[in-house]
Amino acid sequence: MYVVQTHSIDFFEILPIIFGVLIGLAVIACGVYFYVKGQDNKKPLITKKVKVLEKPVSQGNIAWYVVECEDGERLKLRSFQDGKMIISVGDVGILSYRGQTIQDFKRQISR
Repeated sequence: MYVVQTHSIDFFEILPIIFGVLIGLAVIACGVYFYVKGQDNKKPLITKKVKVLEKPVSQGNIAWYVVECEDGERLKLRSFQDGKMIISVGDVGILSYRGQTIQDFKRQISR
């Protein structure tokens, strides 16, 4: 005589596993964020006069911008301060950046 036992998995048995995976993903995301930011902080600060051409993507607090320098060079730069640093398409000003990260933007008002 064979006895077959079935055991269904209860939601409360899986909940700690799901919670652990979410915490692990959050730790990995924070690690990647600080690694990328740290890599840019090692690079020299460059300051140029630019015109903002477009703002293609904004993801959370990270905003990307395409800018054109006075010499015609185009750069794709990001800002980790999307809510604090207001930059609009068409703005002209002095931009300071390290690597791909915008450090400061001073808008120039044309008369």
